Amino acid sequence: MYISKSEKRNYYTGLAGQNIVYSLIGGSFFTYFLTDIALFPAIAVSVMLVIMKVWDGVNDPVVGSFVDKHTFKSGEKLRPFLKYTPLPVGVFTVLMFFIFSTEDRLLPVRIAYFVIMYICWDLAYTFQDVAIWGITATVSPDSNERDRFVQWARTVGSVFYGAFSMGIPMVLEMVVNKTGVTFRVMTVIFALIFGLGGSMRSLRCYQAQERIKVNINERQESLTESFSLIFKNKMMLLVTAANLCGALGFGANLVTYFFKYEIPADFIGKNTPIGALGLTTIYAAVTGAPGFIGMIFADKMKKWLGGYRNVLIFMQVCNIVTRTIAYFIGFEGKNLWIGMALIGIGCIPNGASSIAQTSIFCDSIDYMEYKTGKRTEGITFSIQTSFTKISSGITMGLATLALHLLKYKAIDTEGINYLGTQTAAFDKWIWPLVMLTPAVASVLFIIPLLFIKYTEKDRKEVEEKLKQRREEVK
Repeated sequence: MYISKSEKRNYYTGLAGQNIVYSLIGGSFFTYFLTDIALFPAIAVSVMLVIMKVWDGVNDPVVGSFVDKHTFKSGEKLRPFLKYTPLPVGVFTVLMFFIFSTEDRLLPVRIAYFVIMYICWDLAYTFQDVAIWGITATVSPDSNERDRFVQWARTVGSVFYGAFSMGIPMVLEMVVNKTGVTFRVMTVIFALIFGLGGSMRSLRCYQAQERIKVNINERQESLTESFSLIFKNKMMLLVTAANLCGALGFGANLVTYFFKYEIPADFIGKNTPIGALGLTTIYAAVTGAPGFIGMIFADKMKKWLGGYRNVLIFMQVCNIVTRTIAYFIGFEGKNLWIGMALIGIGCIPNGASSIAQTSIFCDSIDYMEYKTGKRTEGITFSIQTSFTKISSGITMGLATLALHLLKYKAIDTEGINYLGTQTAAFDKWIWPLVMLTPAVASVLFIIPLLFIKYTEKDRKEVEEKLKQRREEVK
């Protein structure tokens, strides 16, 4: 055993802080913030997201290549970034949620300000995220210990991200409705508490250790070499392609709009401070919380299904079946609760998704070292980070484009539901978009995974060969 309990505790605590920050930006609330709080037109939001995600696509691999190419005097290439990135991440998170105006005549200035703040935030966050997940491949040369470390890291990250991405919008809405403070002011306050506060908590990740150091002969000599290694990493490319296909399930980002304009305000009960954001939180809890079971039993599912690749395929099949049934049940009256319960059951194995993908990425790093003699934590996890953000950008962009095509017009409200105030096209298509686009995306997600052929036997052979090679170097 290489990793101490203290090291795990500090790393998981810091990881929780980082995911609290990302809960403000990675979920559907971010889209809602742009359209219904900052009052950007839906088509403008779609264009902004495309611009920002193009930046992500360029920025992340360059950062990853830089990380792989350089080492610090200590011989480390990841840990120092965990010390110096949290503060700028927190500051730019707050600035991104600051709304200085909602006037149409200032729309170009407002867009420019937001895009600049996002680009600055994203650069700082990328360095931190690459280091946080890259270090999971270096904390232990024992792949089984590393798998357990990754499983709990992903579990902690997912739990905190899920809890805060669900809870923050609901609490925000309830505070606004109870106090009368505007969404714009309260959003900045929440950004200070959870954005800056969470990023300062992420400093604890610095306690994790790099135990697999970079040999001078393993270090990439140029950015060109780093990028060339991307295209040799078949496992990474196939998982990345699957995630891009999964991003087409943009209906998940339309849930808040569905509740705001299609569900009566007294759905939960009369005189409650719960509106569209609160209903979205309840929906997310019912459909997403069961995934915690999948996190806990990720390792057992791996054994039952014969590897993490098969786990990923199984969870997509469950999503397809339950969402299709829920769509035909409909949302009238209590049927909505039945549909949500069904989706929740289908999402039980989905909790293991990030654990499975990180494990496959770590295996791909070992395999690349085995085949090329080069370790690629930086570029590999930067690609994961990049395409996670690109995927979320595609999802958000398609969602807001769909709103534009449905002639959506935001109503500036303080958390109140407005039943039937949108267009006929919106009323007709919002339910199938919410329910079925994620199911279609799951079908596409499976296809690239079918081409991954890395078995447990291959994994053990690679680990043994690497162990022998490292002993020879010593």
